[in-house]
Order: sequence, then structure tokens, then C-alpha cells
Amino acid sequence: MEFNRRNVRTLLLLITFAVVVYTLVQNLGEVFGALRSIWSILGTVIGGLFIAFILNVLLRAFENGIFRHMKQGNSPSRRKLVRPVSLICSLIIAFGIVALLLVVVIPQLSKTISELAEKLPAYIASTMVWIEEFLGGFGLSVGSLADISIDWTGTFDKVAEFFGSDGARDIIGTATGVGATVVGAAVDVVFSIVIAVYVLAKKEKIGSFTKRCINGFLPERLSRQVLRIASLSDETFSSFISGQFLDSCILALLCYIGMRIFRFPYPEVIAVVVGVTSLVPMVGSVIGEVVGAFLILFVNPPKALLFLIFILCLQQLEGSFIYPRIVGKSVGLPGVVVLCAVITGSKISGVFGAMLSVPVCAVLYTLLREALDAIETGSASPRNTGG
Repeated sequence: MEFNRRNVRTLLLLITFAVVVYTLVQNLGEVFGALRSIWSILGTVIGGLFIAFILNVLLRAFENGIFRHMKQGNSPSRRKLVRPVSLICSLIIAFGIVALLLVVVIPQLSKTISELAEKLPAYIASTMVWIEEFLGGFGLSVGSLADISIDWTGTFDKVAEFFGSDGARDIIGTATGVGATVVGAAVDVVFSIVIAVYVLAKKEKIGSFTKRCINGFLPERLSRQVLRIASLSDETFSSFISGQFLDSCILALLCYIGMRIFRFPYPEVIAVVVGVTSLVPMVGSVIGEVVGAFLILFVNPPKALLFLIFILCLQQLEGSFIYPRIVGKSVGLPGVVVLCAVITGSKISGVFGAMLSVPVCAVLYTLLREALDAIETGSASPRNTGG
């Protein structure tokens, strides 16, 4: 009887979960609308919690690794210094990585823009030659284009009329709105960082209060399940962030080495761009590929084609072997499941879905595996007892 009740309960939970997932997928528009409303109100706080979650990976490494001897020491004053010192080191590393990326990327981009400006007249000339050859195939010439009459007076009158009407005010209003949005986003980022620092400094107290709320307002059995799933999610997402960062570093290093071997231009900036964009699982490196090919195109078009071939081969290697092994191993998922999760997540919610699909799938996979183990254990009990 016990076995039957356990199996029926587990089956009902799985059916309920499947129905909930199906309902959410069928109403994605309403779901995203609700999420946008929540984000417009709590976006700064959610951003701060997200930054705190990422920085917590570094914070744990410092507290449990580098400064472990201080944490385990007999001096209370030294133990109190572990958290602030670890937090300061984590912030320095995080801001240092961002600053390093800017220092590497911005000078290379300015250099690229200067080279493009110098070579622009030659590109215009070669483009005109191509246009002449193209028109020649239709029996036309560039000189024949001069016979096309344009009513410049009417054109200027329409332009003046546009800037004298509501169109100009719309443009000014749009530019003002964009400026205000940028300033508001910068302010939100600053406040999010402040919230993240406070959360990390008091994370034990915040965690203890959250557990008290869960235990106080939920039944005992449900509260245990919620806390267990929260702990599993924390471990899975932390492992995913570490694995994703390691995979991006490996990809950037391989890209830099390959570009040096094949003597492609701008190896530093393109390798950094490929590494940063690859933080989006599987599909992010495509953005780096397009940016790299675009930069090389204006310097050496044949090498741009060779770069595309090289980066496609590198992406196949990374997507088929490196990424599933590193990230899949870190979150406890088989490689094929990681690939399927990224594809499904990207189709549901684009880049954001692709980034969250792997850790979410890892949590669901672990819970499903535990449920199946419980069913198999329960089904084996009667036979063992009867024996």
C-alpha cells in the first residue's frame, strides 16, 4: 500500500509539472509581459542579486581557499577581516577584468577605425570600378546615371517642411529619451552594485532570515523541499558560471593562438570579442565570428574568408567537445543534453533563454533523476521484503 501511494504521488507530481510547463509555453506572451512588469519595478534589486550571485563565486574562492587560514585562525579580529578582504578582492578582480577588456578592445577599435578612414578612398574607388563592371553587363555606364534628373528644390523643401513639423520634435524627443535611458541605466547599475555588496557582506543573516520565513509560512515537508531545491539551484548555477567562464577563456586562447599561427590581423581584439560573446552558450560565439570577419574584411578580404573557415572549425571543436565536457561536467549533464537545452532555450527566449537553459535543465534533470531513483527503490522494496 505504501509503495502504491508513493508511486501515485510521484506520478501526480510529474504530471502536474508537465501540465504547468505546457501551460507556460502556450502562454509565453503573457508570461513575458508579467516578467517585464516585474522587471520594471524590481529590476535594480534583481540586478543587484544577480551581480551578488556572480561575485559570490569569487567570494567563496577567496574565503575557502586563499584566506582559509585566516578563517580558521584563533584570532577573532582576523576572522572578522576575512569577509571584507575577500569582498574587496572579488570586486577588484571583477572590475579588473572589465577594465582589461576595455583597455584591450578600445585601442584596437580606434586603430581599426583610423585604418578604415585611411583606406576608405581606395575602397570607394574599387567600389566604383565594380559598379561600372556591373552596369556594363546590362549595357549601361556610370555616365548614363547623370541623365537621371532629381528635383533638388522639391527635395530640400520637403526636408525643411519635415524639420519644421512635428517630425523634428519627435527626433529630439527620441534623442532625449535615449539619453535619459542611458543615464538611468548607469544609475541602476551603480545601485545594483551597492545592493550586491550589501547582500554579500550580510549573506548569512539574509539567508538565515529567508530560511525562517520559508519554515514559518510553509508546511515542514514543503519547506524542506524548497530549501533543498534552492541549495541545488545555487550549487548548479555556481558550477555553471565557473564552467562557462573557463570555456570562454579556453576558446579565446585557442582563437588567439590560431590567429597568430595563420597571421590574421587584430588577434588580440578578436580573441577577446570571441571570448566575451561566447559567454552566451553555444550561440554567442557567432557574434564574435561576425565582428571578427568584419574587422578583417576591410584589411584583407581573402583572409576574412579564411578567418570564417578557421572560426567555424574552432566553433565545431568547441561546441562538440570542449563545451559539453566542461560545462556539462560542471553541472552534471550529459553533453547531448547540454546541446539540446541550449537550442531549446534559445528558441524560447533568445540569448537570455540560452544562458539560463543549461543550469535550469541541470536542476530539473537532478530532480527527475531523484524521483526515478525513489520509484525504483520503492519498486524494489517489496521484492526484497518478500525474499
